[in-house]
Amino acid sequence: MLKRRFSQNLIRDGNILRKMVSLAGITAEDTVVEIGAGQGDLTRAIASSAARVTAVELDREMIPHLEAASLAFPNIEIVSGDILAVDIAGLARGRTVKVMGNIPYGITGPIIFKLIDERRCIESAYLTMQKEIGERMTATPGTRSYGSLSVASQLVADVKVLMHIRAHVFIPPPKVDSIYLAMRFRDDTDDVDKALLAFIRQAFSHKRKFMRHALLETFTEAEVEALYEKMSFPCSVRAETLEPEIFHRMYEVLKKTRE
Repeated sequence: MLKRRFSQNLIRDGNILRKMVSLAGITAEDTVVEIGAGQGDLTRAIASSAARVTAVELDREMIPHLEAASLAFPNIEIVSGDILAVDIAGLARGRTVKVMGNIPYGITGPIIFKLIDERRCIESAYLTMQKEIGERMTATPGTRSYGSLSVASQLVADVKVLMHIRAHVFIPPPKVDSIYLAMRFRDDTDDVDKALLAFIRQAFSHKRKFMRHALLETFTEAEVEALYEKMSFPCSVRAETLEPEIFHRMYEVLKKTRE
């Protein structure tokens, strides 16, 4: 029995599952961590190509399905727990992993920020998510979907939509269509830390208004004035018009102002 509280919408179509594995470039060299393995349909498809797949599932009633899959594929390891509480580095065991999953719509944002936080052990992530969230992650400055999730994702990864998935493919069908996208993490982003990500969220906290209103909730008038002068911003600048890299520069300027 699928549970609404776990946002369980399963993909059973083998052709689509195999295409997802193919688009992720899974090979016999790869260790894969799967988020929300459910009944193990995607798990089996991954296990057919990967060296090892660690299937993380919160719903204990799904575990027997995964145990059945592990009998057919000995390279499946099952972890019963909440992905938000799981140490991905621990699952990686010193290797760099790929992450895959049809992730629960209700906690998509927290999962993305967790992957960003733990990206040092993650080569790339291939995720099925609500179309609206996928569009936010890939949005460009000046568009309606552009926001803190866009900036955070694009600062640390190359984000690309791989496939659109219609609602009728899922069991049960959700009310919205989905996107399957790739996040390929770059290796030159060590200075993108939790403090910078918090600053980005702060900058967008008054979206559609002048950015200075949001910044003044954390920084002094003098600090904001110095930032605007350094960055050559007009008073009317809005966060949704700025490229991701600019937020990184803004953060560094404000840090130096407080040193």
